[in-house]
Amino acid sequence: MNHLHPRVTAYALTIALAWMSTNVLAGDHVPALSFDLPPTAVAVPVDLSDRMTPTAQAGESVQVNLRLSSMVSGSKVPTIDRWMVQVVPRAASWRVLDYSPRTETGSDYASPIQVKRSDETTSSFGMAADGGYGHLASAHLGADHGGKQSEAIQFDKHAPLHAVSAAGTIQRGRGVYYKLRWTSQQVLEGEKNFQVSFDVPPGFRAAMLDVVVMAYGKPAKSNPITGVWSDMPLLETSSNSTLLGKANFTVAVHRNGDDAAWQLARQLAAAEVRLRQAASGHRADTSIRSLPTLIRHVAAKIDVDSVDIHGDWAERLIAGTADPYVDPVIRKLPADLRVIALDYCDSRRALLALDQPKR
Repeated sequence: MNHLHPRVTAYALTIALAWMSTNVLAGDHVPALSFDLPPTAVAVPVDLSDRMTPTAQAGESVQVNLRLSSMVSGSKVPTIDRWMVQVVPRAASWRVLDYSPRTETGSDYASPIQVKRSDETTSSFGMAADGGYGHLASAHLGADHGGKQSEAIQFDKHAPLHAVSAAGTIQRGRGVYYKLRWTSQQVLEGEKNFQVSFDVPPGFRAAMLDVVVMAYGKPAKSNPITGVWSDMPLLETSSNSTLLGKANFTVAVHRNGDDAAWQLARQLAAAEVRLRQAASGHRADTSIRSLPTLIRHVAAKIDVDSVDIHGDWAERLIAGTADPYVDPVIRKLPADLRVIALDYCDSRRALLALDQPKR
């Protein structure tokens, strides 16, 4: 009896599991919830000296405007409940001075609620007597007394409020977060503007911001059976809300009026586009691009010489958490793809070098 090589057996099992997973997920039409944010932003100097804490080396305050957009596409639209947005600068010396929008409350009622109370009291007394003796005589005696008292009180009651948006600082005042809820007055689709003012070192020219946005709500029902199960109370989660979409952005910030910083910020944005396009194109050229993430990880563990080009190496590189010279995945990439990755790192280094002290 012939025995297959262990690696061949493992690959056969991997392909079988991937085929079953693909067939199971083929009928699921998940609507696309996408976010977009411009890759560059302008830092405009503002006067916020009254909100700055005095330090040994006085800094300056700048304001950054971020235009975040979202789009829901697909035949079945999910129910979006809220957004969570986090903005954190990479420079450790930056501090948040102000932000907008701030915490706001709203109500589904357009006017105060009117309450009317009525008290009514009624009393009655009656007496009657009839007498007769044969057909010769009859008598009737009656008495009746009644009383009624009514009192009405009417007043206005404040309509119940709920949070439309909430905002505050994170990471010990270095960053800021926003929570936006979908209400009758606020729709979480389209463009939203966020303004953040930072205390930056004197002579600031360029920096980078990391922006994370997450959307929560209820996914669209894919079929009647799924809808029946999702409506059962026993299967509802405590929050009754799931993660519908998430996006990570890096924003190159340059000082207003600094042409050199503006050019370097644009070069970094172009390098990021080339990196993402190259990584996406290389994934599409592979024969295992349709394998689910879990199956691809299993295959990568089996073959120690393989490179999981479908992983998050490009996102880690853009987020600054991967070193292209020591990262095991990036080091095994094809030469042309590594060159593009190194070009991106060089563009980022050139931008951030503007704020480095000169020796």
